[in-house]
Order: sequence, then C-alpha cells, then structure tokens
Amino acid sequence: MTTTKWIILGVGLFGLMMLFVLFMYGISVNNREARLRNTITAKQKDNNSEYDNMWKKISQVAQVTEAQKEALKEILVSHAKARSGDDSKNLIMKWVQESIPNVDQSTYKTLMNVITSSRDSFTMRQKELLDIKREHDNLLDTFPSGTILAVLGRQKIDVVIVTSSRTEEAFKTGKDDDVNLFQQKGPAEK
Repeated sequence: MTTTKWIILGVGLFGLMMLFVLFMYGISVNNREARLRNTITAKQKDNNSEYDNMWKKISQVAQVTEAQKEALKEILVSHAKARSGDDSKNLIMKWVQESIPNVDQSTYKTLMNVITSSRDSFTMRQKELLDIKREHDNLLDTFPSGTILAVLGRQKIDVVIVTSSRTEEAFKTGKDDDVNLFQQKGPAEK
C-alpha cells in the first residue's frame, strides 16, 4: 500500500472512531436527561403526596383539639349544672371549693409542631425539585449536550411550586409591608 492509502485509511478510521465516541456521548447525554426527566416527574407526584399528607395531619390533629375543646366545655357545663341544681344557701362557697379541671395544652403544642414540621418538610421537597430542575436545565443549556438534546427534541420541564397569593403579590410588587402577625379589627368591626 502506498503512503496516500495509509493516510486515507488512518483518517477514515479516526473519523469512524470520532463518530463512535460522539454517538456514545450522545447516548450518555440522552440517558442522563431521561433520568433527570423521570426524577422530576416522580418528584412532582411525590410533592403532591407530601402536600396531601401535610394537610391531613394538620386537619386530624386540629380535630383532636376541637374534640378536646368540646369535652372541656361539656365538663364545665356539667359542673355548672350540678352547682345550680343544689338549693343550698352556701352555693358560692361550694363553687370556690370546686376543682375545675385544668386545660391540657399539650395537644395545641403538638398541633403547632405538626404544622411547623410538615410545612418545613414540604418546603424542603420543593427545594429538592427545583434543584433537580436546575440540573436538567443546565444539561439543556450547555454545549455540547444542549445541541444533542435539541436535535432529539428535548425541552425544559415546567414544575409546579405551591405558594400563596400573598407571596405572589409580594414578588409582583417587590413589597411586603404587612408586618402584623395577627390582623386587628378596627373600631367599627369590634
């Protein structure tokens, strides 16, 4: 074989090797994008489940406190009825000596803890979802992976982040001047 043929053969083999490497890189990029896309989809469903669980826990613990409030009300009313049913003249002295049950505040503290921990957990899951989306977007926005994925027709994924109307308004206007934790009624509303 002549030197020219060896050069052509070498360049051809090098070209085939480069195509093979590019093809394998394309497969790797495609697989990475598919894994991220599947993770984002699963995380969205997981966030739905976490949000549902959060509100069920809060609701159930709140119902326990409502039941405790009703039970306490029943006890106090029965004490009052028992007191007023006696025709004794020393009624006020009996009332002073009576033992009124103490209100157990632990359920209310439990409710506060459930609310706080559930909301913190849900916020962390939303942050995780946003981080995975960032990684997916970086893969689509950088070269050469972005070019390969554009050829394959891959696009960015929209994710849903649960927030409040107040937060949306604050970011829209750039202001959140309401610093009162508890809304106070005006003189006309009292």
